[in-house]
Amino acid sequence: MYFILSPFTQALLPLLAVQLATFLQSNFSAPAGVFAVGSGFFQPVPVYLTIISGNLLADMGWYGVGRFSKLEWIKRIAPRLRINIQTIDELEYEIQQHAGRLLFLAKLTVGLPIPSLIATGLSKVPVRRWIGMLVLGELIKAAVLVALIFLYATAIRQASHDLQAILLTITFFVVTAGLIWWKKRRRNRLPGMEPEA
Repeated sequence: MYFILSPFTQALLPLLAVQLATFLQSNFSAPAGVFAVGSGFFQPVPVYLTIISGNLLADMGWYGVGRFSKLEWIKRIAPRLRINIQTIDELEYEIQQHAGRLLFLAKLTVGLPIPSLIATGLSKVPVRRWIGMLVLGELIKAAVLVALIFLYATAIRQASHDLQAILLTITFFVVTAGLIWWKKRRRNRLPGMEPEA
């Protein structure tokens, strides 16, 4: 059992947890990992690489969902859903022509990467035509995310230290004022002047 808790695995297991959560598209996994960087628990570069690899693995999964789906089946039920088949053909053509740019821009947004990857898979666009742009978009998005949350976590940690200093100073003054008041009150009380019962 000791080999499981070696220093190497203790450093690696939290990063694997962040990667798994990122792969599963958790909305809080990447910010939580970066917040741990800002609080000093992780180093920034491993978290950055973990977020990128988790997101790219998930992206390939979403592309696979579209790639192994049947566009013909969608075209067959389109008239029942009142969708023009010519519109589907035009969208397929546009995705074929602009898959790299589409995925790069979708990667920089919220909510569009998954539908774009599925549509790219449905259009059977080869991976070599768009993978570079997807990786570039992921590198930029992850870098911005890591930088912003790292700066935010650092600012919170600094504000926490400042707030602790302020609260300790206030506590010191309140305790000092209470002691001075207590000593003055005690000194003002004369020994023979106690109230009668």
